[in-house]
Amino acid sequence: MVAELKPSTFDVPVVVGLGDPVMDILANVSAEWLATLTAEPGGCLPVPPDTMEQLLADASTQSELVRIPGGSAANVVKGIANISGASGAVQCRFVGMVGRDETGAEYRRKLTAQGVEPLLLEIPHSGSSSSSSPPSATALCLVTPDGQRTMRTCLGASLELRSAAQLPADWGAGCRLLHAEGYCLYRPQLAREMMSAARQQGALVSIDLASFELVRNCKDALLALLEDGLVDLIFANEEEAITLCQVLALGPPGSETDPEACVAAAQRFLLSPSGGRARVAVTSLGARGCVARGADGEEGASPACRVSVVDTIGAGDFFTAGFLSAYLRGASLQHCCAAGCAAGAEAVQAVGAELPTAAFERLRSSLEAILATKPAAATAAAAAAAAAASASALAAALAAGTQAAAAATTTTATAAPKAVAVGALV
Repeated sequence: MVAELKPSTFDVPVVVGLGDPVMDILANVSAEWLATLTAEPGGCLPVPPDTMEQLLADASTQSELVRIPGGSAANVVKGIANISGASGAVQCRFVGMVGRDETGAEYRRKLTAQGVEPLLLEIPHSGSSSSSSPPSATALCLVTPDGQRTMRTCLGASLELRSAAQLPADWGAGCRLLHAEGYCLYRPQLAREMMSAARQQGALVSIDLASFELVRNCKDALLALLEDGLVDLIFANEEEAITLCQVLALGPPGSETDPEACVAAAQRFLLSPSGGRARVAVTSLGARGCVARGADGEEGASPACRVSVVDTIGAGDFFTAGFLSAYLRGASLQHCCAAGCAAGAEAVQAVGAELPTAAFERLRSSLEAILATKPAAATAAAAAAAAAASASALAAALAAGTQAAAAATTTTATAAPKAVAVGALV
C-alpha cells in the first residue's frame, strides 16, 4: 500500500524524518520478575515476533503498558513539530513502513496527534491473512525500581522499506531538512537514495550516529555517504565519536586513551573537505555538555544542565530536535548547543519519548529566551530555563502527591550529587 501525502504549504519549510517507526512499550517490573527473564539486566536484544508477543503478555501482568510512538528519527521530528507549535513555522513528516495491524494504525494516529504527518507505507500481504506478514516494529522497555532499563526489540515490518522507489514521488515536497537515524545505514541503498533526492532539491541532510556498535558495523556505508558529500550535519555522542576516531585511526599514537583528543580528531575528519565534507559536527560530551564545530571555523559549546531525572528515553533525540530547531532559524552554533541542552533537560523529566504540553510551552519560551541573547549568554539562558523546568516538574509531582514526587524531592533537595547532567544522556 502506498501512503498518500497530504498537500503542503510550500512556503513553510518541511522537515522529513527517515527511520524505523517503532512503538515503544513501557512496563514497570520488579527486579525479581526481570531475573526470570534474564540474568543480565540492561542492554537491548532483538527478538522474533512470537517471543515479543509472549513478553508483552507477561509484562502486562506486572504493570499497565504505556505505548508511545518512538524510533530515533520519529522522536526528533516529534520534538521539532512540538517546538514549532501552533505557529506552523515548520511542518514535519515521518517516512517509514508499518505492518497491517493495530499497532501500525495506532502509531499513525499517535504520530498525527503529535503534529507529524505520517508517511507510512503498509507492508503488502504475503499470504491470505495479515498474520502472515511481519508485524509493526515494537520495543519493550522493562523498567525496574532503580530506573534501569532492559530492552527487547522486534523491528518486523520496518525493515521492509529498502528503497526510495517504494515511496510516493513527492515524499520530499517542500523538504528543507532530511533527518536520518543512524540505523538507516543498515540499509545503505535506502539511505543513499533518500539523501541524494533531498540534496537534489536543495535540502540539508542530518544524521545521528546512534551507537558505537553502529559506527563499527556500518563504517563503510557511512564513509561512502560522507565521501559523496551527502551529509551536512552529523550528531554523535562522545562514545560514538571516540569509536569513529579509533576505527579510522584518525588520531596520533596514544590519542585513543584521550577522549578529548579523539573527539577533536573525529570532528576535524567529519568537517574536512577531504574527509567527511560535512558542514557541522555535533558531539555530546557527557557531564561536560556538548560541543559543535562548523567547517567554516565557527564553534559552539554548552555545559550540561543539571536536573532531576525521571526517564532518559529519547533524551538524545530531543537534544537533536532542540539543536535543529535553532539551526533551521539561522541561529549560531552557540545558540544551537544551548537550545539542544534545554530540550534534553525537559526530556529527562518526562516518562517516555514524549513531553507533556506544559513542557513544550516552557521549552518554546526557553528557546526564545536563548535565541534572544548574545551567543556568550546563551548557555546561561539554557541553565536558567532548565532550573525553571526542574522546579515546575517537581511542583507538579508534589501537587499530585505521587511516589515520583518523593523521588524528585530526594534528588533535588537532599541529594544534589544525584542530579544528572543532561549532557551525559545525549
